[in-house]
Parts: sequence; C-alpha cells; structure tokens
Amino acid sequence: MFNERYIKTKKGLTIYTETIGNSNNPPIILIMGALNQGIFWYDSFCKSLSENNFFVIRFDHRDTGFSTVINYKESPYTLNDLTEDVIDISNAYNFNKVNFVGLSMGGYICQLLGINYPEKVNTLTLISTTSDHRPYMDSTMGNFNNKYDLPYPEKPFLDYIERNKINFPQTELDIEKNQIEGWKIIFNNINDNDFDEVIKLIKLANKRNKDKYSAYNHGLAVFNSRERTDLLKKIIAPTFIYHGEKDPCFPIEHGKLLYKLINNSKFNIVKNMGHMFSLTESNYLLEEIVKNISEFK
Repeated sequence: MFNERYIKTKKGLTIYTETIGNSNNPPIILIMGALNQGIFWYDSFCKSLSENNFFVIRFDHRDTGFSTVINYKESPYTLNDLTEDVIDISNAYNFNKVNFVGLSMGGYICQLLGINYPEKVNTLTLISTTSDHRPYMDSTMGNFNNKYDLPYPEKPFLDYIERNKINFPQTELDIEKNQIEGWKIIFNNINDNDFDEVIKLIKLANKRNKDKYSAYNHGLAVFNSRERTDLLKKIIAPTFIYHGEKDPCFPIEHGKLLYKLINNSKFNIVKNMGHMFSLTESNYLLEEIVKNISEFK
C-alpha cells in the first residue's frame, strides 16, 4: 500500500519516508510529534487522504524508526534542524508547495516552516500543539515557576513523568508497558477498540527502532530551541488549528493563543479529544483537512 523511499538530507542523514497516492496530486506531508515514528499516522487515515486526491507522505524523524540515529552529545540539534529535514524531504520529491500537517512537536515544525519557508507552504494544519513549549518542558523537569501565561500540563500526565524519573523502564517489556500507560494518559479518553490499534502500533514501533532510547533526543532538541510566540505573525499561509478539548499536555489555552497570534487562521476544538487523536476521531479530522486544503489546491 505504501511506497518506501530513503531520503539523504543536506547534512548526510538518512530519513525513511513512505508515500501513498498519485504523485501528480497535491502533496501532504504528515509530521508526527516527539519520540514517535511516522506509522502513528494511521494507515487508514493516510489511505483516505490519498483517496481524496492527495499525495501523502509520512516519515520517521531522525532518531526514530528506520531513520538515522544521532549521537546527541557529539551532534546536538534543535527544532530548526528537524525543520530542515522536512524541507529536504520536500525537495527530494520535487515539491513546489506542500500542505503540512503537524501534531504536537510536528506542529512546532509546521510553525517554523511557515515562519522560515513561506514559499514552500500551501497550507498548515496544526493539531494539539503550542507556540510556547516552555511550560511543558519546565514542568516535566519539575520546575513550576508560574512565569508563563500558558498553563502547565495536567497532573495525571506530570505524575506519569515523575514515576518515570524514579523508576525508568529498562527491559523491553517494561518499556512497552510504560509506553502503553503513557499513551493511555495522552489520549485521556479513548475506547478499547481504538486503543487496541494503538497498542499494535506501539509494538510495531518497538520492532522498527534501531535504538530504544534515541528518540528521547527530541526532548533535548525542543529544550534547546526558542519558543515561537513573537514569530508567528510572519506566517502568511492559511492555517487550520485543531485542539483536543481534553488535551492533558497542552490545555486548550495553548490552541487559543495560536489562533490569536496567527493571521489567516481558523480554530476548532475537537470534542472529547486528548493530546492524540484516535482512529474514530481521525474520521472527523480527515473530513476537515480535505475540506480545508481543497479550497487551496
């Protein structure tokens, strides 16, 4: 169903990509959040986008899946570097303009694409993301200084992070159990059938990993990157913002601020959704994305 291709970046990294659909159709690049591989963009979601006359690309970030593993101490990187990876993917496929869809950290990257590469962007779709990652980063490191306008993540999520600090999983079985627990908290509201599909993806992702810890480098990359609040006025592309009503990582105020700061943007609250969307919720997002982007083909 998917066609595989390895992309060489300008900095010599290898990024694993998968495509589906007619390459003559308008392109959509799906950008997943921190720590996660491209496969978490559900197969059915990608297939449906392609059936709506889009050429769809999902990929493994550096330090995940089949892409290059980085020694972060020797070669530190930031969100700007992860953004360059996406530009290199776009150039490798000879795209002029792209519809970028990003979730969480993928949304940070989308913002940077709109800020730094406006000529490459047709539309932006931002899901479960924020202009300012500092409240999240500080609180997950135990720093509650109340110096930000945006709220911290919710307590169940922060408690989960603290448990990991005290008893970090070591064996493959413990890592998997820990991931399942974390995803359950992140979804915040998901039925058993939908979550069974997520568990399958967790197990598949662990089989695809070259290094079981390298994805945590994404946290360092975000921590060492500036927030984007005062840069968002530079975004000129049509921007569509979707935020879960029950997002435990970025409470709803994060999405509302994005809407306030980005000109030519639209804001939608997804009822009952947490930080990640379920298979069921993907049907709503699919309809929305197709409708929005179709206006700008």
